[in-house]
Amino acid sequence: MPRPGLRISEEEEGNFASEFQDGRFQGDLDKCLRIQALLLVSRGNKETDVAQILGVGRRTLQCWIHRYRLKGIPGLTKGPFKGSESRLTEEQRAELTRIIAAGPQQAGLDTGVWTTPIIVKLVRDLFGVSYHPDHAGKILHRLGLSVQRPARSSSKADEKAQRTWRLQKLPAIKKN
Repeated sequence: MPRPGLRISEEEEGNFASEFQDGRFQGDLDKCLRIQALLLVSRGNKETDVAQILGVGRRTLQCWIHRYRLKGIPGLTKGPFKGSESRLTEEQRAELTRIIAAGPQQAGLDTGVWTTPIIVKLVRDLFGVSYHPDHAGKILHRLGLSVQRPARSSSKADEKAQRTWRLQKLPAIKKN
């Protein structure tokens, strides 16, 4: 359970004031709101009262206090956050891109379509790195591939490929 309240020194209060001014100048009103909340709590106001005045939840306010205690003022910034580093090396990513671009049949699979469970299993078997199937789309995105946008053009653009799939005219069936 987080500690109630917040104590800050005069120097920290000065840092809050300058960061508040920077936030207002840059138009980062979320950061200003967080700083204002921390200042109100540090001056002895109850967390429930501060949360009600600012129109946020008490747990949200407690989260801001906790993040400030851990990381200081940079902990009050709002996302987007970078996320974790890829567990695949650059060489492994290049190899995976080559395998996916070649297609599942070239990889020795009996299907013509990549699916997320297949990609996750392939990465686990080849590189020993496990991912959740829901994250396979993120893996593809980082590789410059997409489920919606295939890397190759469709067969409709290739006349030779079209001829192989066209049906020959069948003789008419005589009705009796």
